[in-house]
Amino acid sequence: MISQISVTFGSQAILEQIMHKYPERNLALFSAAGNAHGMQLVDYSGLDSIFTSPVVYRVNAHAGTDDWTHYIDYIEVNPGKDQRQVLDAQITNFMSNPDTPKGLTGVYYLTAADNSDSRILLTLWNDHYDCLQWEDGTQNAFIAYDNFKNDPGADYHEVGYQRFQPKA
Repeated sequence: MISQISVTFGSQAILEQIMHKYPERNLALFSAAGNAHGMQLVDYSGLDSIFTSPVVYRVNAHAGTDDWTHYIDYIEVNPGKDQRQVLDAQITNFMSNPDTPKGLTGVYYLTAADNSDSRILLTLWNDHYDCLQWEDGTQNAFIAYDNFKNDPGADYHEVGYQRFQPKA
């Protein structure tokens, strides 16, 4: 299992330059989905970051495969200590459940390198629609916004990205 994932944001041109400079790295370029804007470059090699201004995540657990070819979704929350312990147990149960949601290929449970209280569920999907179906169902109740909406310190945030294939 890799120990970290790092990401950076920028224009398509700059991020593609980084990809060409480091062809040996496991890099994937994503475009924000939904109403969000921007491009994100993900380095899932597990090695020290090559980015000038990285966001670095520590990998606490991983399940499934490393299929970074379609759609990824981040759910980040900063729960209080008691709620964090409950969430950790619920994430462990979700990741070990063999009855995975349709289209889910992989799951990473992360913490921000600069904030060990943060909890990030990074899910890898076959497509955006599969992720939306999961979000509308009951299997994601443990990480749904409703669980954290009354905790102003939780700072709940969810964003998805569609894989972007640069022209050769």
